[in-house]
Amino acid sequence: MEQCFGIIGGMGTMATESFVHAVNQLTNAHCDQDYLNYVVLNDAQIPDRTAYILDHHRASPLPALKSDVRLLNRLAVQFIVMTCNTAHYFVPELTKISRVPILNMPMVAVKAASQQHSDLPLRIGILATTGTIQSHLYQDIIHANGHVSVVPSEAEQVQLMDLIYHDIKQHNFVDQAKFHELIAQLLNVEHCDAVILGCTELSVAQAANPFMSEKVIDAQQELAKAAVYRAQSVKTTLLWEQRTQSVNK
Repeated sequence: MEQCFGIIGGMGTMATESFVHAVNQLTNAHCDQDYLNYVVLNDAQIPDRTAYILDHHRASPLPALKSDVRLLNRLAVQFIVMTCNTAHYFVPELTKISRVPILNMPMVAVKAASQQHSDLPLRIGILATTGTIQSHLYQDIIHANGHVSVVPSEAEQVQLMDLIYHDIKQHNFVDQAKFHELIAQLLNVEHCDAVILGCTELSVAQAANPFMSEKVIDAQQELAKAAVYRAQSVKTTLLWEQRTQSVNK
């Protein structure tokens, strides 16, 4: 397959399906051949990322993630995306063995949030797994860009984890009231200028029961936009090179 990109998924599978759907929806296509080429590794056996981050005695996701990157290396993909925010904890180690760029979802999401307003600093709320929060994946990027990060209270984080793990991962169910209340708490009580949905299960929730506000930044949707833009740029370059070679023959 010419000029494809790689998707490391399965974290979880429904979120991966949601990402692929977003990529296809964002692609300007009028026939089969207009769609983008990609390889999906739905590696559902990758150990839980949050469980490992909170307790290093638990099974590490890193060996499985490294194996997936090596497979994508052999497939000669143009770049890699991972459909899990928490998995980006391992990006420094994965970058060491990847032959191509790994698009960083937290960085893409924070950039999108920053572009919503010109005034600095912004108060940016984060809804994510406890592993993502504890590892400061988003906070460090937000602070590096001159903004202020806001995370849920301990009680709200418990509610959020229940929504992610019990409702969505286990039962494929979105409690709209719970989901919207968590967002509203950051927007209306904590006075955040933007709220990042920093877990791909929350992207599933947003697709099913959207919180209608331009202040809500869906990290997975922003990653899909970045992937489509990069892949289409590569595709355009390839077509131009092929046409140039044909003319010069």
